[in-house]
Amino acid sequence: MKKNIQKIISLLLAITMLFTCTSVFVSAEDAAAADNSKLIAVTNAVNGLLNAVFKGFGSLFPNDFISVEEYYAGDSENFYEGNDTFLDKPSDDAKWYLGFGKASVVPENLKNGEKAYYTGGYFTQKVDGVYDDQGVNAVALNDNSGRGTVVMASVDGVGVTNADVRTIRAEAMRKLEEQGIDSDVVAININSTHAHTIIDTQGFGLENLLLGIVKNIASRFTPFVKAGRSIDNEFYEYLIDGASDAIVEAYMNMEPGTLYYYETAGIGRSERNGTYPDDEYDYLYNKRYNTEGYQNFIACFRFVPDNAESQPTVFANVGGHPTTINRATKLLSADYPHYIETKMNDAGMNFMFIQGAQSPVSVSAGNVKTEEILAEIEAEKAEDERVADYEQAKKLGYEFARLIIDAQDNATEVAPVLNVKMKEITVPLEYGLLELGAVSGLLGMTTVKDTSAPSGYSVISEVGYLEIGTDIALVTVPGELVPQLVFGNVVDKTESYLGTDWEYECTADVIGENKTVLVMGLCNDAIGYIVPDNDYAPFIADTIWNNDLGIKLFGEYHSHYEEMLSTGSKAGSTVIGALNELVEEYK
Repeated sequence: MKKNIQKIISLLLAITMLFTCTSVFVSAEDAAAADNSKLIAVTNAVNGLLNAVFKGFGSLFPNDFISVEEYYAGDSENFYEGNDTFLDKPSDDAKWYLGFGKASVVPENLKNGEKAYYTGGYFTQKVDGVYDDQGVNAVALNDNSGRGTVVMASVDGVGVTNADVRTIRAEAMRKLEEQGIDSDVVAININSTHAHTIIDTQGFGLENLLLGIVKNIASRFTPFVKAGRSIDNEFYEYLIDGASDAIVEAYMNMEPGTLYYYETAGIGRSERNGTYPDDEYDYLYNKRYNTEGYQNFIACFRFVPDNAESQPTVFANVGGHPTTINRATKLLSADYPHYIETKMNDAGMNFMFIQGAQSPVSVSAGNVKTEEILAEIEAEKAEDERVADYEQAKKLGYEFARLIIDAQDNATEVAPVLNVKMKEITVPLEYGLLELGAVSGLLGMTTVKDTSAPSGYSVISEVGYLEIGTDIALVTVPGELVPQLVFGNVVDKTESYLGTDWEYECTADVIGENKTVLVMGLCNDAIGYIVPDNDYAPFIADTIWNNDLGIKLFGEYHSHYEEMLSTGSKAGSTVIGALNELVEEYK
């Protein structure tokens, strides 16, 4: 999507040169900070023109959203707050119970080649067949303290909005009630793997967007046209039904056992960027910041049922973009998370992948050198020439599975304590692509009128804080988070776009060094990239700066691609501020 949009926006570059002499005042206090004043002046000028376009276009759509005050004055439907009380040690009857559930969300008419579907986030690409599955995995977890069950689910998708998460929750509870079950669920947290070469779970397909724009604008002026979403309606039914089925199955399958935690060998070495030089493998790299501050191992939970006939379950967490498959593929594939699961299943275990804080974190499948894995894939290619198109995904998935299996001997038992607290948040929208998707109704975001927001609108979202055992904390964030915001080492005023410092304490420090801190990213929403406020640039800056002329005029280039799909410059402080408050109250 980036390249298509940049081709259009790059036409504005000539206009920006008219403003290069515009001055920006920098105080003496900031004299030692990075000085991007010329770039900021040009970017702000062009961005002002773009904002006018976004504002005018957005005004064409129906404007029937309630105010943020009205929203919070009412009942928050299908929002689960978590536990009323937190425990700091196991209860008298403490015992882990865990259930696993799984469902496919692939429509039959894609399997038989009757219909093609847009892929996730690639704007124009479609798949017209299936190479492997697109599904939803779920884990239901309970510490037998009588305080309820927590569900975690993982959707193969680029993202799922909060409104759709709440629809999935409601459907799962309806199905349980239909079976006469009065559930004790206190939280349902739904994470997206962020795979792209699967069916679009948000509504970014070009034809669907264009048709949706026409319909939604027309609905404002005539009662004969009904406004709707840009997501494929047929697939949407499969998504809601499959996700709720997986959750129900997980809940129904809960059984007693023992939970263990362990970490794999390091996978974040990057000699190119000078980060984590002592790690064993070079499989992750941070494409935006050449600093430490992201999770460089796979964090693994392994549940062993008391019943020897039952299958163990592993759920594992790491942040890394699943973009190892050529976007032009015509066959659906859920990328490397799927192939981790394949190998874990082969080893006799259920598996669920939890995407972490992966905003600028990419994967290097080409660096896999494990001979037995390479030989296995070569053998697969000899039998099926299609394997070549999915080779990199298989390499990384098989290798990550190997690391997960090899590290099991390092596992330590997790005390049966499960605490969770969730919080609704209001994220202000600034003019841009996500703002337009929200106010048009096409992306199905929970949008409210908000006079305090730059665009006059905000979206309702969620953050969460979980404790699994007494020394592991898992925080949930509603988008693609720059990991340094949680783990530390946020870009400072010497390198940030605005030449200022990040003003918030990193969440890991708020939680404290006595706990291992993990992140469940893209959880319960998809509000785009969440970057530090001090390093946020209007997305046009990336087009203006990322070329020979831009570098000549403004100096060394620093990537600001992520801002193209973001709610705005306050996403970082809004999410981390709310998360830190939640942690302070319940840690």
